[in-house]
Amino acid sequence: MSGRRPRVAVIGGGMAALAAALDLSEGSWHDRFDSIVVYQRGHLLGGKGASVRGAHGRIEEHGLHVLLGYYHQTFAVMRRCYDELDRTRTDPTCPIRSWDDAMCPSATVGLMDQQPSLGWVPWVADFSKVPPGQGDAPTPDTWTVSDAVTRSVRLLSDFFSSLGPGAASPAARRASVSLSTSPSLGAGRATMSDTAIDALRATSLSALAGLLEVARRLETTSNAGLLRAAQRSVGALSAALRHSVAQDADLRRTYQLIDVVMANLTGIVSDGLLARKEGFAAIDDLDYREWLRKHGADDVTLESPLVRGSYDLVFGYEGGDSNRPRVSAGRALDLGTRMYFGYQGDIFQKMRAGMGEVVFAPLYQVLKRRGVEFRFFHRVDDVRLSLDGGRVAEIDVGLERVVSNPDGSYEPLVKVKGLPCWPSSPRADQLKVGAARGDAGRLTLRSGEDFDVVVLGLSIGMVPNVCPDVVARQPAWRAMVEHVGTTATQSMQLWLRESEHELGWRHNRQVTVSAFAKPFDTWAGMSHVLPMEDWPEEDQPGTVAYFCSAMPLPPAGQDVDAVRSQLLERAAGFLERSSGGLWPAAVGEHGFRWELLCDGNGRGRAARGAAELAHQYLRANLDPSDLYVQSLPGSSRYRLRPGETGIDNMVIAGDWTDCDINAGCIEAATWSGRLAARAVIERAGSLTTASAAS
Repeated sequence: MSGRRPRVAVIGGGMAALAAALDLSEGSWHDRFDSIVVYQRGHLLGGKGASVRGAHGRIEEHGLHVLLGYYHQTFAVMRRCYDELDRTRTDPTCPIRSWDDAMCPSATVGLMDQQPSLGWVPWVADFSKVPPGQGDAPTPDTWTVSDAVTRSVRLLSDFFSSLGPGAASPAARRASVSLSTSPSLGAGRATMSDTAIDALRATSLSALAGLLEVARRLETTSNAGLLRAAQRSVGALSAALRHSVAQDADLRRTYQLIDVVMANLTGIVSDGLLARKEGFAAIDDLDYREWLRKHGADDVTLESPLVRGSYDLVFGYEGGDSNRPRVSAGRALDLGTRMYFGYQGDIFQKMRAGMGEVVFAPLYQVLKRRGVEFRFFHRVDDVRLSLDGGRVAEIDVGLERVVSNPDGSYEPLVKVKGLPCWPSSPRADQLKVGAARGDAGRLTLRSGEDFDVVVLGLSIGMVPNVCPDVVARQPAWRAMVEHVGTTATQSMQLWLRESEHELGWRHNRQVTVSAFAKPFDTWAGMSHVLPMEDWPEEDQPGTVAYFCSAMPLPPAGQDVDAVRSQLLERAAGFLERSSGGLWPAAVGEHGFRWELLCDGNGRGRAARGAAELAHQYLRANLDPSDLYVQSLPGSSRYRLRPGETGIDNMVIAGDWTDCDINAGCIEAATWSGRLAARAVIERAGSLTTASAAS
């Protein structure tokens, strides 16, 4: 047995698990491994990124998924998949044949600013395209604090350059912020008088000079004098603006932008982050707002859309409670730097169809073509360690369904308008009629017989349920489960009969907006996916909108139907109270115009509120595998590296691992999966010998 190539068992079908399988199956992988088998409960791949097709081919997502322009690892992995599939040759009728076909660039980012006299007002920013090779594209583990400083200084410099006539440089256009509430005003132009603009420029010059000098002296921490000079200059600017911010929205936003950037830079220099080897991790224990306040941020800034939006985008509310905002200061700085200064192409990339068919169907097809085996309907129930606790000895698996194919294979995909997709229900034509559902049998996988190494790619919410023996016997795992926080999320997709313009939205329809009203604080216009759906000609939607937010877990044991009913009621109240902030024309004399909602059946609109919303797509993500992984203060130190689990024959993969990004996103999952694969390959030679000995 010691000469046999190792067998790899991949548990889970999310992005981290599949990215690991992809790297493990590169090239002549059979020279290294005997087999790679993916075990997945249910009929879907994708984890928290899964999407299916419902009635009329409508895309039904796990939540709102937008790819950020700095997701370089994810983009690289997916380009490999599309290149290998070569759909132009193998599937020429497919509407998405390449990665470029799959993506819809989105340069517009929005925040919602609630003003006493006007209600909710959009604050929209346009970010210019950064051609490949002209932006910063580091791997996640090479990003440094100095990147944050130099790029933040550049943002302020470009912002001041963008104020007033003659500001036409590419750098200024790239970072310009549209401060206006009216789309008729050009991006990057504030509605300020020439005198105010001159004052902004004059009072900022010495501050910027000092900050640029700080950036040049990254190797030292003796920048106190420079910092004080910068603070004096920006302090004068702040004093000049403070008396006007309550009356002028544009000045208030200018003030808030300068204030938050200066507080960031002040904190970075004051806390010595430029020279500390921990980098951003040195302030991981602090909440971001608390850290900003400590370094001089105004209370007005701390309650601004700029700060609220940074919490909303990462579901940064402990326990899903909107009254408990908590995000690690180090993670907030790192992610903000990556988002605004690390992107190539556009700041956001939206997918032209569901994430299931854009990301996970191609991944599945490539892996299957390479010879990776998939065991759908295989629910991993228990991972048990050896007597000494150092190895995985057995894995208990529950069989949820029985497939009818003699070889046990199952083909999960169907085509909608020529595009391979995941159906909302398992394909009955491949399942045995009358077979039990949920518990159709059991099997036990044994080390040395069925596997030699395990890639645990489940979400951390599942770890206590699936790995109780590991958590009980490994203190580091127990600490990780206790301290790496998660939250439930809720999402809503609406199909409306009128276009966004007809509904009253006057900005770019590809915008993604945060810092909006609870309980759905984040919204994205997704009408670009409608051509990929299959609505009847006589009942076509004009708009599709996705909403999401964190939500508290309901009381233990609460009935699923009760949870859904409460979600529908919350959503109905949100549309009645707040939808006019996005779409003024969606509100009529009697509140939200419920007749706008489209379900493809051309029904009369007698129903209102929650009853009408039942025909849209809403979901509460409460299953342990669906919980979003947070970046709470002080939690990063408890994360384990993918290859440093304390268990000889198991690596871990997921956005909950210590993968340098340490935040809930597909980029972290992808990078973690690749690190896990690297760890497996490095130890491949010793795996089968150790399995035989155990």
